[in-house]
Amino acid sequence: METKPLSVLYTVAEHYYRDANDFVSRFDLLREAPAQLHKTGRIKSFIDLLMGCECALKCHGFLSHHAEVPREVYCKVRSFGHNIGRLADYASFLTDRSPYDYLKANLGDFSVFLRYSLDAYETFFPSYMDRKDAEVNYSATIGNNPWVLELRANLNTLLSSSEEQFSGFFTDDLEAIFTHERQMKEFADSCL
Repeated sequence: METKPLSVLYTVAEHYYRDANDFVSRFDLLREAPAQLHKTGRIKSFIDLLMGCECALKCHGFLSHHAEVPREVYCKVRSFGHNIGRLADYASFLTDRSPYDYLKANLGDFSVFLRYSLDAYETFFPSYMDRKDAEVNYSATIGNNPWVLELRANLNTLLSSSEEQFSGFFTDDLEAIFTHERQMKEFADSCL
């Protein structure tokens, strides 16, 4: 195994990588649980998938710009908020852009605010309106299992492609470790 790089941006990317894995694990666990088979349950589990995609794209954004000034990259990524399209445009870790483009095309209209029942119902099942006039077609998206599983597969592509960046050993050079910890503290103090 190789030694993991001691870099602020790699460390931040790894945090997002771990977050993405946490979200996808929860999605996988809950997706077909009996409690999730109702519409709002499916929507809430979908939000975990959406958040997993967001975190994976942020990870790829940091890995794509690892040679730049950490604070500038962090501020840029943060400025995108939860916008999957902008995050996908910024990521360039993969030479094949198709996973980024797929997520942008399929998730560009979705908001994490769908996690609230009122927002979800007004998006998919608006009150006093015909379903065809809904902001997003539930049956063609979240209610469509092949569509959801294709999103999950694209997320897996992002995670598996970056996994190697976060495996390996830390250096046993204590001075390098302490320097990195100091850099992380300075970075956090400047950003948070």
